[in-house]
Amino acid sequence: MKTSQIDFQLHRPGGFSGEGDQYLPEVVKSLKRRLGKAQGLLKYDTLHLPDRLMEELASVLVEFTEDIHNDIGIWKSYEQYNLEFFNTPLPITLQPNIKIEDKELFQLRIRHLLWALYPELNQELTLSPTHQDLILLSEMIAGFLEEQLSKIPQGSGVKAFLSQSNQYGWDVKGKLIWLGQHSYLFRHNFQNYVMEKYGGKIEVPIIDDFICQENTSWSGLGVIDILAATLDITEEQRSELRSWYERHLAYYKILAIKDPVIEVVNVINDEPYIIRMGEDSSRFKPQQIVFGNLVPWNKEWYWSGSQKVYENVKEETIQEVKGSFLQKNPQIAYRYCKELFQKAKKSVKGYYEEFVKFHGDDLAIYPDGLSMAADLQKQYRLLYESRPKNFVSKVMKEHKLEHPWAKISFPPEIMESENGIGIYFNPDEGQEIMIEFNDVINGLKKKGLDLDEDEMESIRGLLFADAISPKFVKKLAQKYGDESILTIFFIEKSRHKYYLDYLLRRYKGHFYRNRYPGISFV
Repeated sequence: MKTSQIDFQLHRPGGFSGEGDQYLPEVVKSLKRRLGKAQGLLKYDTLHLPDRLMEELASVLVEFTEDIHNDIGIWKSYEQYNLEFFNTPLPITLQPNIKIEDKELFQLRIRHLLWALYPELNQELTLSPTHQDLILLSEMIAGFLEEQLSKIPQGSGVKAFLSQSNQYGWDVKGKLIWLGQHSYLFRHNFQNYVMEKYGGKIEVPIIDDFICQENTSWSGLGVIDILAATLDITEEQRSELRSWYERHLAYYKILAIKDPVIEVVNVINDEPYIIRMGEDSSRFKPQQIVFGNLVPWNKEWYWSGSQKVYENVKEETIQEVKGSFLQKNPQIAYRYCKELFQKAKKSVKGYYEEFVKFHGDDLAIYPDGLSMAADLQKQYRLLYESRPKNFVSKVMKEHKLEHPWAKISFPPEIMESENGIGIYFNPDEGQEIMIEFNDVINGLKKKGLDLDEDEMESIRGLLFADAISPKFVKKLAQKYGDESILTIFFIEKSRHKYYLDYLLRRYKGHFYRNRYPGISFV
């Protein structure tokens, strides 16, 4: 019992308690025993978990029930977004426009929670939303938790914590950190993110990246999205909070210290900012250069994550830094350099039109990397030959080119690919390249029948790849059919109408936020 109590408290917001909190560790312990017995009743090993994860699953389910019981709003926020996206609170689990009783809804909520959670506990798993053991387990859990619910008084430390003031940006940031690291909805996404990208190392910038900008398997939503819908704040504040994925990362020059704020200028776009510091402004001095992120709250700015301070920076160095930043980080700079952003958009549109003119479509398919590179080199050669001679001469001189067209280079894995390459020109961002493309096309053409392992793996990669946009996937689905995607993700055909939109949001949520071209202007 002591171990369960200690582990359970690790994820509670410190200093806050509610009348029902004291009952929850015992419910976790009882549910864990029930889950252990239930594993013997399951037909397959798919949902079997080791003892450590069994206890964690029990804790998640009890915290979820606490959320529903006390109307904390975390799960409610998730369902509200789903209604907006898919016209159903539980995509794939519950069809749109179907009314059901509360008891059945509770069981479906648990089934949906388990369906989305299990692949986070076991990342090798692709689970059918209608797996018979999933249905059996969710029914058993729902019955047990409903019985326990009737014995637990309302009152939650989590609700008390989230109900605190939101006046300052640091008030909101504290809740954001807890929600991303410790809530039942996000803590497994956070743990997997840290392990995959940083080998398990947890530092302030890593936490800040996850809570502000990462999208998750919960319909592609981020921590900022769920918190914005959970807190009792205005619509303007919700919009501000949900914009935190576009943190203003830049070099800032300190102009003045005026407690409790400091005045700075963004070196990259020369725009002024007023940053609220509270009692922390003494760590900065005028004329320092600070590299860091800023986020807005209540029409003021706040530091987000960690900052790096530079002393005695000369003006010529500042200009060099500005040019380097614009060249290396254009997609970040476009967040606040609006004129450059419009210029980039116009440029990408022109490249898109040239690509379609040359290829006859915004999708080009090649047998291998060498033929792709040769064809693209030809495209750019013809493009420059069509330009005025004075323009071409200027470009050659500026970039010290032997020929008027740029030399194209690709990573070895692309150049050495011999199993098909697909290039899709996204009109908003630029070219997207996918290797092993023959397996994708062959797999889609089979309409879900007799797929081999390479074809299934390549189609999964199409959905999982961060660099492949929903537009690319939809282009292929329209051209070759989407039955194979249905098959690979175990989706029933009756849910066909919106299932692809759900999968794209779940695995490519970052494409549903503001996006910027990957070309630079200095």
